[in-house]
Amino acid sequence: MTTRRRGFTLVELLVVIAIIGVLIALLLPAVQAAREAARRLQCGNNLKQVSLALAAYESAYRVFPPGRVGCDGNTTLCPQAKQQVGTSALVLILPRLEQQGVYDSFNFNDGPWTYNTTWVAPNARGIAERPAVFVCPSDESEPISEDPVVGGAYAIGSLPAATGSYALVAGAIGAAQGLTSACKFDNTGVFYYLAAHKVEEIADGLSKTMFVGEVVEGHKINSSNIWSRALREMDCHRSTSNPLNTPPGDPIYMSNYGLKVNGAFGSRHPGGANFAFGDGRVDFVEDNVDLYVYQSMSTRDGNEIFEGAGDAR
Repeated sequence: MTTRRRGFTLVELLVVIAIIGVLIALLLPAVQAAREAARRLQCGNNLKQVSLALAAYESAYRVFPPGRVGCDGNTTLCPQAKQQVGTSALVLILPRLEQQGVYDSFNFNDGPWTYNTTWVAPNARGIAERPAVFVCPSDESEPISEDPVVGGAYAIGSLPAATGSYALVAGAIGAAQGLTSACKFDNTGVFYYLAAHKVEEIADGLSKTMFVGEVVEGHKINSSNIWSRALREMDCHRSTSNPLNTPPGDPIYMSNYGLKVNGAFGSRHPGGANFAFGDGRVDFVEDNVDLYVYQSMSTRDGNEIFEGAGDAR
């Protein structure tokens, strides 16, 4: 007596494959969402560390670090030695982020980031470093800037300048107001040119004042975000002048060294971006946040009336 061994028919096999394909298609968005949630959480942790490092700096010196060490050639506001230094506050807080080695690689007697060219070689290593704490896992920016030369003034030749995912909040004065000195020297936030604010000067309260936010496309010339440098509406000096997640170069921009910069904050997280506040808290601010509320959160003493950062979520 013979027995027949029955296997899958071609039709049955195709049905099984189709079912598996449907299940994968249904599960893939959930997997991607879980991965993005983890990336967003890590990004928030990075911002919290930066915010706490700013607080540690304030605890040591009784002032927060200036958003930019120098004041762009202004002979009235600062002495000759500091007029042309464009170093960002993120460099100053490196030791408080367990980045002492990177901090020590900078030569503060000659730069970094000045108009002359003597500072280039001794600071090349530090400017090329990209500390992980300054990088959001969801950020797609290239690690090296496409344009390390800005108007010839900050030329570093072919040497690499590392990018970052975060920038300090200068205030609400920016591209929409044009090339005004207030953007650099008298902004409404905490971190701008030369100013080193005390806690008591932040009258709106640390819990209602944004300190650090996310940036996208930091390697591109119109959205330069070299973490070690601070330039008006570029790199680590940005504003809430434009709405959150305004694309680089749009809609209201100003010409900075011939570049179309708008100083906007933004992220690759769906629906908004992370911001760290002065009290160390990190909030996810949604894209549709009212512009008045968004700008109010960036000021230190505006006395604006809103319920708080929770309104932005």
